[in-house]
Amino acid sequence: MNTEKSILAKALNIAIFSSAIAATVTLTGCSEEQSLSENKAVQTVEQSTKLVRQASESLNASYAEMRAKQVNNVSYNLTVNIDNKSESFSGVSTLNFELQKNNIQDLTIDFDEGSVSSLLVNGKPAEFSYEKWFITVPASELSSGKNVIEVAYDRPYATDGSGLHRFVDPENGEVYLYTDFEPYDANRLFPHFDQPDLKATYALNVNAPSHWQIISATRETSVKEDGETKHWVFPASAKFSSYVFSLHAGNYAVWEDSFEDIPLRLFARQSLAEYVNTDEWFTPTKQSFAFFNKYFDVRYPFVKYDQIVAPDFNAGAMENVAAVTFNEGYIARGEKSTQAKMSLANVIAHEMAHMWFGDLVTMRWWNGLWLNESFATYMANLAVAQASDFENTWDVFYSGTKQWAYRSDDSVNTHAIELPVASTGEALSNFDGITYGKGASVLKQLPYYLGEENFRVGVSNYLKKFSYKNTDLDDFIGELGKAANKDMQQWTQDWLYNAGLNTIKVNYQCNENKISQFAITQSAPADYPTLREQRVQIGLYNINADALSLTSATPIMYKGANTEIKAVIGKTCPDLVYPNEADWGYVKVDLDDKSLNAVQKHINAIDNTTMRLMLWQSLSDSVNDANLSAEEFVNFAIANIAQEQDFNVVRKIASSLTSALGYLTTATRLEQKDYSPLYREVETLYLSLLQNAEAGSDLQKFWYSRYVSVSKTSKHLATLENILLGKVSFDGLMIDQDKRWTLIAKMNRYQYGDYQALLITEQAKDNSDTGVKNAIYAEVLRPEAENKAKWFTVVVDNPEKLKLSTLRYIMWGLFPSEQEALALPYKAKILAHIPKLNEGSDLSLLESFTSNLLPAKCTVESEQELAELITAYSKMKPQALKSVKAAHQEVGRCIKALKLLQ
Repeated sequence: MNTEKSILAKALNIAIFSSAIAATVTLTGCSEEQSLSENKAVQTVEQSTKLVRQASESLNASYAEMRAKQVNNVSYNLTVNIDNKSESFSGVSTLNFELQKNNIQDLTIDFDEGSVSSLLVNGKPAEFSYEKWFITVPASELSSGKNVIEVAYDRPYATDGSGLHRFVDPENGEVYLYTDFEPYDANRLFPHFDQPDLKATYALNVNAPSHWQIISATRETSVKEDGETKHWVFPASAKFSSYVFSLHAGNYAVWEDSFEDIPLRLFARQSLAEYVNTDEWFTPTKQSFAFFNKYFDVRYPFVKYDQIVAPDFNAGAMENVAAVTFNEGYIARGEKSTQAKMSLANVIAHEMAHMWFGDLVTMRWWNGLWLNESFATYMANLAVAQASDFENTWDVFYSGTKQWAYRSDDSVNTHAIELPVASTGEALSNFDGITYGKGASVLKQLPYYLGEENFRVGVSNYLKKFSYKNTDLDDFIGELGKAANKDMQQWTQDWLYNAGLNTIKVNYQCNENKISQFAITQSAPADYPTLREQRVQIGLYNINADALSLTSATPIMYKGANTEIKAVIGKTCPDLVYPNEADWGYVKVDLDDKSLNAVQKHINAIDNTTMRLMLWQSLSDSVNDANLSAEEFVNFAIANIAQEQDFNVVRKIASSLTSALGYLTTATRLEQKDYSPLYREVETLYLSLLQNAEAGSDLQKFWYSRYVSVSKTSKHLATLENILLGKVSFDGLMIDQDKRWTLIAKMNRYQYGDYQALLITEQAKDNSDTGVKNAIYAEVLRPEAENKAKWFTVVVDNPEKLKLSTLRYIMWGLFPSEQEALALPYKAKILAHIPKLNEGSDLSLLESFTSNLLPAKCTVESEQELAELITAYSKMKPQALKSVKAAHQEVGRCIKALKLLQ
């Protein structure tokens, strides 16, 4: 999965039992030999006490471990009946499996909140119970060896983007269905054993409206028409985990192509078809296939490759076997920037990498999810860097994915890359910057540490050895170690089992303009004291004429608290030292005083764009760490941003400037100091940069979006209104429908001009799904008490059963930072509603509500309230607790940043 999508080999060694259901399990030997890295050997199990499954929307690791020994050799025959009128679907799930000998455990079958009309065991009606989240078949109804269970069922379609999601296109009334299962939602489509280490094959029959396309993991072998219905038959698939099985249906537009002998198809809603640029999809798809087939030395294993652009999709994309789903945000209704095209190419490569790493070879349990996502993230960037037409891939990785990792690792919610995951609910909360960003950054180190070819060979051997199987971390690390002939034990312990972000700083002396002493000191946070070993480059820069240029880049290995570096002794005394040249390492850099002085005087004279990017990041980190005042940074950025022309560096400066401006705006609102003149200076600067940008360039598109984002004073809101009305334009810049909605939102947020009429007019022009959501968002933003009351009630009670994707738009717009007074009456209501959501089973809604609406202000009082809330929420689900902890930390950082302004 790509997301902003994350969730390790020790979890299954930890028995996590409910206090109410203590159980004793004694293993007494193996009934047959199997690969160590497949499901553990089928074992004869004698149990003195039955293990009663805990009633929960999640699956516990301990129970999944037991069930993986209870059943094996699983296959499914599925029939699903779907239409474009009902709000529910029906089906028959036939589970074929072998049951262990001497089993006395009842068998549970995962099935979320549907209804079961009948259940047959080996062809006969059988006793069973259904507990809302799973079906229980008594052990007495089963036989040792082969069993067949047939479950007839029905279930409502999902409206939260998980399971089998139903979407009605507001433009034409067409119904579209798609599935999204990770980590534990496949049981919202059909009853089965929904855990990654019970891999299975899937034969599928679908009855659907005759004008629909039906897409799954294989291509259909027959389609028979029966009046207004068609019967689709899909043959048994390869063996894989159920979370990457899929079923997508609807009147999708389809485009076809091929890569060598692999058929390629692309699907999108009919109402979006006119905006689909197939070259943006098929070109990176073909480039990625060529790269991965060669790099892995394992041919793509799943025959065909479909890509489906799905409405209401929660993540960026999902790696369903041979039927990948993508967020509709990757289809633009206007002209795309190079950055947007590159982002699409990256996510295409990311999901394709999963076909090997995640689908072909799969983690045993969700503690291993990080390796799937980290590997796909790293490999996607490698593929784009080496096999596409895009440039500066690793600069984009550094400023995006790696900073996500650094922020996550520097947060109160950091965790080790590899850690136990007690349940699928806990796994869902681990889709974060550690799982994706830090894991990928650590993997990016390994080719430098082991050697590029050794790393590639290790990966290839791993995929060949464990195809169609489940693995643990030791399997992967073992193959890398063998390929490089290197003991990976300490590296694994330091980097994967210990959390925290290290900082390095250089200490050096020069004599007669030559380096005479040089050392790297390494530090770690008190809570995460691990000091690590890694390979980096020491970059030495010297002023030459008008440029500050790299004079040498020396690869070195450092470890421990202090490492003497002899390789640079005798080199010319530098004006700037950067001990992570070219971003080889995963580490924070604290610049020495001389280097910091050089940066402040000569940052635009540095002729290395990657170096400028990293130095701007260091300055931004200093603001966040309260080592540099936000005011100083804003003034420094204003003085230097116009001279910068590299797109990635400009993006970094502007995003950091936005963060720093946030502190200044808060200080103004709290009447600490009035920074309004400085804010207006930034508005004017951004307009100037937009006006002077090259027509049609990426920088023009970028400065337009930044100008719109920052504008809030009357003078600049007037300019935005004139852009919307066509009175102001910029050569080469098209104000497409999505840009118009951004302007409408601004008018309504600040109640500027005839904002109500503008919204009504725009609604009439755009009745698309995106238009409907943006119209709601614009109205929600209005700073009116009655308006807030109306939409808060919608979020809490949802009387019209709005989809989660729509509810998120409402939550995003309810209480912008400048509307604190309007938010105050809802504080108690929000805090009362969070425990209610916590008691429910909708983890996505719980996370969205707490992360978007939790009351937090940049005051000592708010910091104390949040600290007390952490204690009060300590037993809540991680989706709630993590949001509170993050808010508490951000308030603390804000307070420290504001102290520097006094």
